[in-house]
Amino acid sequence: MIWTNFKSAVKSLWSNGLRSFLTLLGIVIGIYAVVTLLAAAQGLQKQIGGFVEDFGPRTIFVLPGETDKSGVPNVTANFAPSTLFVDDVNYVKEKATLIDNQVDYAVFIGGLLSKDSKKVSGLPVGITPGAMELFGAKITQGRGLEQTDLDTKAKVIVLSQATLDKLGVKMGDSVAIGQNSFRIVGNFKIEQQINLTSSAGDMFLLPATVANDINHSSQINRMVVHSKEVGQVDQAKDEVMALLKTKHGASDFTVLKPTDLLKTVNQITDVLAYAVVGIASISLLVGGIGISNIMLVTVTERTREIGLRKAVGATEGAILLQFLIESVLLTIIGAAIGIGLAALTSWLAAKYSPLQPLITLKTVGLALAMAVIAGVVFGLFPALRAARKDPVEALRYE
Repeated sequence: MIWTNFKSAVKSLWSNGLRSFLTLLGIVIGIYAVVTLLAAAQGLQKQIGGFVEDFGPRTIFVLPGETDKSGVPNVTANFAPSTLFVDDVNYVKEKATLIDNQVDYAVFIGGLLSKDSKKVSGLPVGITPGAMELFGAKITQGRGLEQTDLDTKAKVIVLSQATLDKLGVKMGDSVAIGQNSFRIVGNFKIEQQINLTSSAGDMFLLPATVANDINHSSQINRMVVHSKEVGQVDQAKDEVMALLKTKHGASDFTVLKPTDLLKTVNQITDVLAYAVVGIASISLLVGGIGISNIMLVTVTERTREIGLRKAVGATEGAILLQFLIESVLLTIIGAAIGIGLAALTSWLAAKYSPLQPLITLKTVGLALAMAVIAGVVFGLFPALRAARKDPVEALRYE
């Protein structure tokens, strides 16, 4: 009987194809919103997870700006003058007992990278050798920056392949940032799209000491340390915080582990989940009302058919099931279209943006479940109305 009702539902929807399509648009939009937003959130979680794994369990970062009570880094502080200095690096290195002796840092400077008449905008960053991990950068050709480059304040630079191509230069050539000329000694690629630069576009890596000279300041923008033991990372983090607070006299900085970034991501995804529920509820409500309306019209149009079926022995349950299947089938088709559009959007986002959306079976299952529930809830009243029709009156309906 279910298969017969299914074929009847398909025939009914197909015979009124345009009307059926317009009816399910609300369902399509609601499911599209759910799948797209959840895919973006899950993709972000996966990227952050890979970012955390790359740094390892002993890494600790220090950033400008105070953290609020939720533990979320103060992102806007990255655009204000830094409260961290090279003296802080030396102080932490000298006083801390739970971290490795190597303390690395990064310095942001301004300026375009140029070669003759060609120019490239981006973020010139002065780093110490161990600070490359801050940016997920891996040397692919030539060499990275070395301690001797910092000690001698060598005018050398490491560029991405994209920057080399834009400027039309190769290893060993010279490029300029303002009035400063640099020799290209290495080429790198970014393995993680998510990093701690808070910037987009190209990066140009040069010795930190040179960057400080260009800025005429000993300010730094990032510091990275490592606890001696994996089990001591929290104690090492607290020690660094206490030392810098003592030196600064205030908590005008943020100390965090890579895993702390997951707190931020979880907060974002929680807000996103509420947004998904809100958007989907409105869209599904609108779509559901449309389904109820079209099913009431269908019941009216098929009144004589209902009377005939009852006259030959069809029960109220059979009539009810017939129209419920039609309603649910309509919402499932809408869900399938919404999922397909979300998959296309996710593919385009993964291809043309840093975000890598991830559509999981759980998300698809949730979308289909929402569609089925909508079909049952909004199709129930029309189905009940059809099932309770008096067969005599139905047969007399014109």
